[in-house]
Amino acid sequence: MRPFTIDFPQRDLDDLRRRLRDTRWPDTVTPDTVTPDTVIPDTVTPAGWDAGPPASFMRRLVGHWLDGYDWRAVEADLNRLNHFTTPVRGMDVHFVNERASGGAGVPVVLLHGWADSFHRYTHLIGRLGDFDVVVPSLPGFAFSAQPHDVPMTAGLAAEAVAGVMETLGYDRYVVHGGDWGSTTAQELARLHPGRVMGLHLTDVPFPSIFLVDEESATPAERRFLEGVHTWAATETGYVAIQSTKPQTLSYGLADSPAGLAAWLIQHFHALSETMPADDDLITNVMLYWIGNSIRSSIRYYAEGMQADPPGRVAAPTGLALFPKDIGCPPREFAERFFDVTRYTVMDQGGHFAALEVPDLVAGDLRAFVGTL
Repeated sequence: MRPFTIDFPQRDLDDLRRRLRDTRWPDTVTPDTVTPDTVIPDTVTPAGWDAGPPASFMRRLVGHWLDGYDWRAVEADLNRLNHFTTPVRGMDVHFVNERASGGAGVPVVLLHGWADSFHRYTHLIGRLGDFDVVVPSLPGFAFSAQPHDVPMTAGLAAEAVAGVMETLGYDRYVVHGGDWGSTTAQELARLHPGRVMGLHLTDVPFPSIFLVDEESATPAERRFLEGVHTWAATETGYVAIQSTKPQTLSYGLADSPAGLAAWLIQHFHALSETMPADDDLITNVMLYWIGNSIRSSIRYYAEGMQADPPGRVAAPTGLALFPKDIGCPPREFAERFFDVTRYTVMDQGGHFAALEVPDLVAGDLRAFVGTL
């Protein structure tokens, strides 16, 4: 286990600034290119974010990235956390480990997904000062390795997390996660049932919706599944391309910081009740840019979706569900896959709840741990 310091080389920072300054913007309809008499059909230029981040938003964000965002200050702030890397099965895994302020605390692992990173939890860590908090970067994200000789799956990520916890000397721990983080948490509990004290999730892993026969579903389950299908009809283009042509997509996103930002931030807008601050959005993009990790991160969609269903997990499970997320699975749906001992539907927040409403996440996680 080695201490790790984030240190983005200045030459790469200069290159990033050059790319941002030289952004080649796509052809789009803007107020200065039309007259008051111009009629633009909605089918040509959908309103707002329907077709993706509006040009006005992206131009403003890139302008702030260039002239208002201070990476060196953000870097110094992130480095106030205790970062480490450790080899697990031949690959280096990055993680943050913040010990409880009052001595030994219950170990809690916080697992991110896509399109976020370990940065999802930077506002949450300080609210969990009575726990030993571990925040890994999943393989293929940020400063963790990008293995090329094995499929990128939740099972691989689960073994990486298990290795980190073994290195730290934690025999038993609670696992919190959302998105691919919840899928990884589920797999971790299946592979290492004696280690996982409990699961605290902000969603039921997305692949689970394909495992339920809608003919046998309850009315509440059918309403949930219908809502997910409605969402999928307009918002899952990213899943289709990332699961079929991740290599093609990665050429453009690895080359253009503005393009990378638009691709990631679209997801935040679609699934957040309150859009995160510009600096939080940019920092998350920076963590993909620094490690050139967009291709390795989206490999989970092409390779991880093929894994066999994990089956029902025996670990006590708490669900904290947020209204702006993809859907709100009823308790009976979650109980098909987990031993649900706590089920809470929040009145605000979305998919990236730890970034958006960290107090709610911290409070529910603490209450769940208190039941174990």
